[in-house]
Amino acid sequence: MKSIDELNAIKQEYRSAVTIRTSDYETRIIVGMGNSGIVAGARDILKTLVKLIENEGLSGKVIVTQEARVSKVGHNPVVKIVEDGVKTAVYSNVTKDMAKRIVEEHIKGGKIIEEYLLTDDTGKEE
Repeated sequence: MKSIDELNAIKQEYRSAVTIRTSDYETRIIVGMGNSGIVAGARDILKTLVKLIENEGLSGKVIVTQEARVSKVGHNPVVKIVEDGVKTAVYSNVTKDMAKRIVEEHIKGGKIIEEYLLTDDTGKEE
C-alpha cells in the first residue's frame, strides 16, 4: 500500500504529463498515431517528445499531441510541428535520436531540419 505522499507524487507526475499533451500553446508537436504510425513506433516517439519538452522546461510554450490523420504509410513515425506565423514542418521516419535533434534545433533553435522533412515521390515537400 502506498502512502498519501507517494500517491500525491504520482498524481503530480501524471498531471504534468497530461497537461503538456492537452493545453493550448503557441507551438504544437503532433505525432501521427494512426495504425501504421503506431506499428512503426510512434507511441515511443510521443513519449520521448513529451519527456524532452518537460526536461527542457518548454512545458509552458509547447504542446505535444497525437492525431491519426498525420500518419503517412511508408513514412512513419511522422511528427508535425505547427507554430504561429511559421511554415509547418512535417518530419518523416522519426527516431528517438531525430526527436532529440528536432527539439534542440527546431523547437529551441527555430531552424527547420531540411533532411528530415517529409517529401512526396518527386522530392517536393508535402
